[in-house]
Amino acid sequence: MFNRTDDLSAAEQALLQGPHDNCQRCGRPTPVGVGMCETCNPGHIGGASATQVHATIVAAVGVGFLVIALLGRVALAGVGPFPATIDDASVLANGGLEVTVTVTNDGSKSSPATCRVNRGGVNAPDDVLFLTDQIAPGQSATFTRQGPPLDADQSAWQVGTLVVKCT
Repeated sequence: MFNRTDDLSAAEQALLQGPHDNCQRCGRPTPVGVGMCETCNPGHIGGASATQVHATIVAAVGVGFLVIALLGRVALAGVGPFPATIDDASVLANGGLEVTVTVTNDGSKSSPATCRVNRGGVNAPDDVLFLTDQIAPGQSATFTRQGPPLDADQSAWQVGTLVVKCT
C-alpha cells in the first residue's frame, strides 16, 4: 500500500487537497471515479461498467437455476404417479374423520407419496394431509389416517364427497 507523499507527482499532491479516490492496487491518490493510477494502469484500461457487472450476475443466477432444475429433473425421474382410492371413511364421534386410502406407485423408483383427502376436491386448511411410507415401484400400500374435528363454521365431513389425491 502506498503511503509516502514525497514520491507523489505534483498532480497527485494536488489531488490530496480535495475529494479523491485511491488506486486499488497501490493506494496513490486518483481523481474521483478512477480506480487505478497512471503507474498501475498505464494503458488507461477501464474497469467493467455497472451494466456488465450486473449482466454477469444475472447470467450466473440464470445458469444456477438451470443447473438446479436439471438436477431436480434427474433426481425426480421415475417417481410417481401415485393413483389412490378411498377404501373406507367414517365420521368419528368427535366430528373428526377416519379414512383408509390405498396408494399405488406407478413409477420406476421407490418413493413416498404426499396424499391429501379433502371435501369435494376443494383444498382447505383442515384437509387430511399425510406422507406415506416408501412404496416400491408397481406396489400398493394401504394407510389409515384421522382428520381433525371441524369447527362449527366449517362444513362437516361428508363421506360421499371425499376426494384423495397423491403426488
